[in-house]
Amino acid sequence: MEELHWNLESLFLSEEAFSQEIDQVKKEVEKLQHEDIQITDQKTLLYWLDRKWNLKERANTLLVYGSLCYYRDVKNETRIQERELVESLQTEVDLATKKIDGMILSLGKETVLEEMKKEKAYQKYYFSTDCLFRMQEHLVKAKDQDQFKENQKRINQLLTEYNQLLREMEFPTLEVDGKEITLTPSNCQKYFSARDRETRKKAFFCVSEAYQEKAEKYAEILNEIKSLRLENAYLEGYQTLLEKELFVENLKTNMIDTLIQLVHENLPVIQKYFGLKAQTLGIPDPHLYDLSVPLDDSISKKYTMEEAIQIVREALKPLGEKYLNVVDLLLDGHIDATVDEKKHQSIVFSWHMYSFMNFRGSYIDLKNLIHELGHIVNYYLSHQEQPYLYEDSTVFVGETASIVNEILLNRYLYHNAETKEEKRFYLSKSIENYFSSIFKQTLYTELELYMESHPDFDAESLSIEYEKLTKKYYGSQILYDENIFTEWARKGQLYRWDYYCYKYATGLLMASAVVHAYVDQKSLKEEDYIHFLSAGSSKYSLDLLKMIQIDWDQPENIYGGFEVLKQDVHELEKILK
Repeated sequence: MEELHWNLESLFLSEEAFSQEIDQVKKEVEKLQHEDIQITDQKTLLYWLDRKWNLKERANTLLVYGSLCYYRDVKNETRIQERELVESLQTEVDLATKKIDGMILSLGKETVLEEMKKEKAYQKYYFSTDCLFRMQEHLVKAKDQDQFKENQKRINQLLTEYNQLLREMEFPTLEVDGKEITLTPSNCQKYFSARDRETRKKAFFCVSEAYQEKAEKYAEILNEIKSLRLENAYLEGYQTLLEKELFVENLKTNMIDTLIQLVHENLPVIQKYFGLKAQTLGIPDPHLYDLSVPLDDSISKKYTMEEAIQIVREALKPLGEKYLNVVDLLLDGHIDATVDEKKHQSIVFSWHMYSFMNFRGSYIDLKNLIHELGHIVNYYLSHQEQPYLYEDSTVFVGETASIVNEILLNRYLYHNAETKEEKRFYLSKSIENYFSSIFKQTLYTELELYMESHPDFDAESLSIEYEKLTKKYYGSQILYDENIFTEWARKGQLYRWDYYCYKYATGLLMASAVVHAYVDQKSLKEEDYIHFLSAGSSKYSLDLLKMIQIDWDQPENIYGGFEVLKQDVHELEKILK
């Protein structure tokens, strides 16, 4: 098979054209910075909206092109400088166009939106302008901006301190097969999942004890970060951090309560899996350190790119002919597949109908390929149907399309597996993903809720709460050792973002509900799913989800997401008998 290459000519026909556009956008920014913006009637309002979004689209195209060129040759000094330039230019465009936003906001919501209703030419701008006014009440007042910036500066310093603390972590050495192994944050997971029980037990306690020694410092950093972010949330007019994080996408706060309730109701399902796993591994007294070992790691199939693409096509057949037609179109020249045995880290992303990954032919590579295709198909369809300002999915629904593909891949591999061991392998991969993405991330979300409601938390109180949550989620059949509940200290999501973990949980849960409705029950139609993928961010997230029968006000719609997990656990139980 001939090596595939990106075709970037749809962005710029030449390097010269790319450079010329950079110069032109710079001139437009400089011009806008010195212009006196006046909006006096419908015509001038439309003029400035066109100017704003045209400039932002051009800057984004430059950013995509410059970034893709950089990722194809990350050591090329010219590419490095170009990427820095287009990143800086996009920031300048964002700042310059805020002048237009400010003038629109000064006119008042009713005045602007009523005018926009009168003319069809405004139709594409109505939703984004409504969003602009919705966020107006949460703009930081001029008198508070210095304090807001100072808080953010301190948060960045604390994040740097946290990352430095992680890098400086030292763990005791571990003897494995007669060799002394130095544990590090990057290799410890390998030994947590070792088949030899004594090895994983020692690794587990070595890491737990190391974090226990630094727990007070980690808690101190986390406490200050949360306090500063909460202060900034107050300055923006929010009552809580959760309210702030959900408000941006117009999500309801009770959605988190619904998620936690549904997860709690389904804890017996995942706990049943833990029991089956311990039984299969021959462990009568399972501890937490036994649960990271794979149920079956003897499967090491390799796939050529041709085989991988054929599997992807077969796995995605349940999504219908139109979806497959887009997949075929995108596979024809939009994936750069590189095999490099010297590389030990894969960079994988999908952006603007382009994907970049190091394909070595493993199961993980196959999973990455079908996942990224989900993102690209989503973008391609929305790009065809939506204007630039709505062509990207919202953050909340952004993983739905890619995870639907992952679920279908595992189903296909399971149903076409040739041995009992292979079937067990694919089922366990699917179930483990449910635990790590839905159950574990909801556990972390509950911990964040505790932190926000207990602003005076320290290492001891966090560990006590984490212990309570761990025992609730893993169940009574697991044996719990003392002084091992400092895992919160090494979960970077808790430090880097507020209430991000729940998005992993809702992403997989919603994708599972789609598969259950679309493939199993046939209640979701092909055209409805395609319409959803084509909608981009033209509506708020919860309205987008209603296109595919997901309504967070009706928990029974989301409950179907757990049916996929239940089916997998049931199938695994039959295989293990």
